[in-house]
Amino acid sequence: MTIVEDSPAPGRPRVDRLVSRPRLLARLDSAGTALTVVSAAAGWGKSTLLASWARHRRGQVVPVAAGSAAGIWARVSAAVSSALPVDAQPVDRPPDGPDGLAATLERLRSPIAIVLDDCNDAAPPDALAVLAHMTGSGGALTRLVLACRGTPALDLHRWRMDGQLLELTEDDLAFSVDEAAELLGDIPAMSRAGVADLRALAEGWPTGLGLTAVALRRQVDPAPAVPAAEAAEFVGDYLRAEVLATLDPPRRDLLAAMSVAERLTAGLVNALTGRADGEALLVELHRQGIFLRGCPGPGDWYRLHPMLARVLYQELSRDDDRLLRAHRRAAGWYLMHGPPVEALRHLLAARQWATAVEVLDRHWADITAGRRRLGVRPIITPPDLPPHPRLALALAAERLDAGDTTAARQLVSLAGDDTVATAVRLTAARVEGSHGGVGATANAAAGEPLLRPHALLCLGADELQHGRLTEAQRHLGEAWTLARQHGLDHVAISAAGQIAVRHATMGRLYDAVRVGTGSLEQGCRIGLAESVDLSWSRLALAEAYLQWDRFDEAWRCVEAAQAGSGGDRAVRLAAAVLETRVRVATGRLAQAYETLRAAQHESAAGDVPAPTRRALGLADAELRLACGDTAAAHKRLASWAGDDPWPGEAAVVEGQVLLALGRPAAAGRVVAPYLADGPDTSLTCRCAAGVTVALAAEAVGDRPAVVRGLEVALTVADEQDHRRAFTAAGHRLRSLLEAVAPTMASYAPVVAALAAPPEAPAGPGLARPPGPAVDGPTVEPLTSREMTVLRYLQGTLSHVEIAALLYISVNTVKTHVKNIYRKLGAARRTQAVRVARDLRLL
Repeated sequence: MTIVEDSPAPGRPRVDRLVSRPRLLARLDSAGTALTVVSAAAGWGKSTLLASWARHRRGQVVPVAAGSAAGIWARVSAAVSSALPVDAQPVDRPPDGPDGLAATLERLRSPIAIVLDDCNDAAPPDALAVLAHMTGSGGALTRLVLACRGTPALDLHRWRMDGQLLELTEDDLAFSVDEAAELLGDIPAMSRAGVADLRALAEGWPTGLGLTAVALRRQVDPAPAVPAAEAAEFVGDYLRAEVLATLDPPRRDLLAAMSVAERLTAGLVNALTGRADGEALLVELHRQGIFLRGCPGPGDWYRLHPMLARVLYQELSRDDDRLLRAHRRAAGWYLMHGPPVEALRHLLAARQWATAVEVLDRHWADITAGRRRLGVRPIITPPDLPPHPRLALALAAERLDAGDTTAARQLVSLAGDDTVATAVRLTAARVEGSHGGVGATANAAAGEPLLRPHALLCLGADELQHGRLTEAQRHLGEAWTLARQHGLDHVAISAAGQIAVRHATMGRLYDAVRVGTGSLEQGCRIGLAESVDLSWSRLALAEAYLQWDRFDEAWRCVEAAQAGSGGDRAVRLAAAVLETRVRVATGRLAQAYETLRAAQHESAAGDVPAPTRRALGLADAELRLACGDTAAAHKRLASWAGDDPWPGEAAVVEGQVLLALGRPAAAGRVVAPYLADGPDTSLTCRCAAGVTVALAAEAVGDRPAVVRGLEVALTVADEQDHRRAFTAAGHRLRSLLEAVAPTMASYAPVVAALAAPPEAPAGPGLARPPGPAVDGPTVEPLTSREMTVLRYLQGTLSHVEIAALLYISVNTVKTHVKNIYRKLGAARRTQAVRVARDLRLL
């Protein structure tokens, strides 16, 4: 169980405490480390997680009583003494201080975990270091668990180097969509899509979700996608009392000025605050746990939690002069550094109408390329309507960027017809998923050189949604090429995301990962990390990881795509299909059913393209087959009327159903046409078809067909590392491979690789690069010595100190550091460490 709010203040509603968190308790139970650090800002449930663990492991987990820092030794000794058996209790009271604790620890007979909450306040830094050393050197009988806001006053890099540190951060403590649904499930009219939207807004922050749930339960007709005013009030009260009240007024003013920006870097902070120490300020705030998080990807970027940013922006808005000054300063910085869409947003908020129009006229093609998921909506007060036509277009572009297509269309109608207005209408139709609104307009606009990249992007994305993959690849490829030639970064990353999806759909997994990670990296670099189109890149990665049986990475990509969707229905439905398939692959069938049912309900409420509806139906059939209901699976497959947009995929699922029904000959006939390498047959489909043919042929005693099917499947596995089809077929296929492999010597490396764990490269057939992070690039592998140096870079050791520890020269260390920076695409030490953590190298 978890307590969503650590300790609600008087007068604030208490949050329900009914969400179980077995995954976190399991991590605490299984950790074999001497030190565990649970670090997060207020309201992330640190204290209650540890209290729940103490109840779960009564007698093995001993919490230290709260008290002053001066009495830390006596309180720790008392906690340890409480875990001693009666016959081991000391006769005389042990002395205070480290010696007394050491004497008590010597009496231990079974392992214990000592839990110290609010460790930075509960113990002086020197005492904390001694305590950590004592428990760390106590062998397997002692373990220290610290909870704090920010970072504990310890040299954590040494514990990391020794492999003796488990860290639980806000990313670990954040509620998943399932946990949020458990918390919010009793609210009337709360759909799963609404839960996902709220979870994305709160970024999984338990207290934010809990307070929103309290407010929504009081409403008759809650609007899940937009928190109620009462919810905003509850959350604001909490943040003011638990976070902002702990800051001095100057620091609070600095944060308010910073709240106008979606993401923060040192130069932007300097521009907003008039200071010169922006980098040090960001690092300090991050270490203090002030709801400021590092952004994944290249560059030293940070981001305020959107709920805190909204509260701070509210405070800033009370002083019109300060508000306008902050937006002017932000606009000035973005005019110099980009992206143009951010400059436009701040210029309009600062009421600098003429400059806003100039920016739109220069950069309209990139500004109108898509939309973003924004945490803070700026206050834009336009002049008396109707405004000048160019200003109306600037306001329309800003509304389009925020996802308000209705307002964008209304403003465009005031400006008449021109190139920019056509671009806005095109993107609005693409965002809304309007097939009729995209097709004719995009075809006409493609003839205009200025509009061609934009029109081809919209046309290709529409074709991809409707299953016309060949045409989509041609148009998206040309859109990407033209965008790169003309410096249209937003168009380029949007087109790349769609191209990555096309590669993933065709089973070209490495191309999907290469293009997808490239677009994510580029989006982070140019300040467009919030672009909704990047969700498609994440879904492409998820499909690749699913086919590689790397389920944790696939799941993280799906969750990131859902969080970044900004309510886009096409993204949400595609994510639901992948989520269902991941859940089925990992045996979570009940959760898969809930996900699929919510997606089917959403798809029934509007005009959904046939390929999406068929993909939902195929996922449903796979789920029913996994549940053992073959009759229902067969019925679900047969319910499709008209031309099948995914004939190969449908044939594979039908073949699997027929095998389960004991009709192998029919199964082989259904999938046999998809063994051939056709322009519309994906490698994923061919691999699964080969496996199905082999199993069907074995059942009827057709040895040549067994070999033919396995040859197709193993060829695809050798080329793209597909393994899902092999794993899903289970023991029967493994036995078949063992029996037939000796006669297929050329595939021996692939067969051996398939027998290895999915995370470990095993031979040339399935040698794969390190898994990229959700928002980061694939990197050249680091050598063993470079990895050792990289671990030391996490701390504060100088090159001279690292050289002394490793018994190598300083110049050798510098060479290793230079290679690390090059391979990770980093310019400095902190950036290299952050990229390495994002890539899970550390």
